[in-house]
Amino acid sequence: MMNMFIYTENGDLHIRKPNGLEYCFNNTDKPNLGFEYDVVIYDEDEFKITKYDDDVSFEEQVREKLSDVEIDAIETYIANSEAPVGVSLASQYSEKLNNICHDFCHQTAERYGFNCVNDAMIAGRTGSNHPYRSDARRVLEYYDTAWNVYVGLISEIQNTREDVLPEFAHFESALPRPQQVPNV
Repeated sequence: MMNMFIYTENGDLHIRKPNGLEYCFNNTDKPNLGFEYDVVIYDEDEFKITKYDDDVSFEEQVREKLSDVEIDAIETYIANSEAPVGVSLASQYSEKLNNICHDFCHQTAERYGFNCVNDAMIAGRTGSNHPYRSDARRVLEYYDTAWNVYVGLISEIQNTREDVLPEFAHFESALPRPQQVPNV
């Protein structure tokens, strides 16, 4: 994963370290990198805007290519940067996995014809005469499986030192994907 350093015209500083940890400082002073700039983008694109003009759109700003010396200064800043208190790779992974798990459960419910997991829970309750109660129960079985896997992954993440934590894709791939629904 490539490092990222973005300093915006609004004073927001976004950083991504080589291990994937991302964090942001809002309304912060411009870091002293040893060169003049109002905006720096060092990610997939690499450029600086020396004089940001509020009367011109971002796309129309005058951009300058970053020199090798400027890139070295940015890389050094990233290497020495500390994440805010409470921000860690483990918490970032946990939040992303949580969002994916919710999304997968929602997708599964929709694939079986329910607006959300709550609708499936109502249709699949004990004693239900809903015409799609068996489909609702499949949604709930998927829900249980997905969240059990999630809890196991979170335990693994929390019990692994950050310097040896595998890439996020390792954990994401362990979550069961929503399956195609047969005969619907």
